[in-house]
Amino acid sequence: MMQNTCAYLAIGSNLDPLRNIRRCLDLLRTIPDSRMVAESSWYLTRPWGIVSQPDFVNLAVALETRLSPRQLLAETQAIETRLERLRDLKNGPRTIDLDLLFCGDAILDDRDLKIPHPGLLLRDFMLVPMIEIAPETIHPEFGLPIGELTQKIQYHQIISRLPHAQ
Repeated sequence: MMQNTCAYLAIGSNLDPLRNIRRCLDLLRTIPDSRMVAESSWYLTRPWGIVSQPDFVNLAVALETRLSPRQLLAETQAIETRLERLRDLKNGPRTIDLDLLFCGDAILDDRDLKIPHPGLLLRDFMLVPMIEIAPETIHPEFGLPIGELTQKIQYHQIISRLPHAQ
């Protein structure tokens, strides 16, 4: 069994987002050999890609886990399936979207799994919530704390921080 690793996930929804994110958080707490150790604020954000859809709610969480990145991906995809995530329209509306941002200091560049997540430094709705819960986390490719990488953000979609919705 692996040692504990800290993994960071981005969560987003724009179809009944408050309900689906609450359900997602409950399901994340059931992932084997893992426990949630931090949750960011929730942010109202403009859609990216297809703009004619409802606004999103986004946040980040930290999981302490013994799972490998691939095992964690399988668990998060199972949660997306359970919450009826459809993948029929790229960047379209969704009940839930779970993205693995970091998994310890792993660097992977596979067809279906890229760590660190390629959108992390480009999109404020991924980076800002992660900085909120882990500003000193070192980006494994840049060797700098993520809190020092905000100048790389290209897409500013955060509208506002929401009052905590739990």
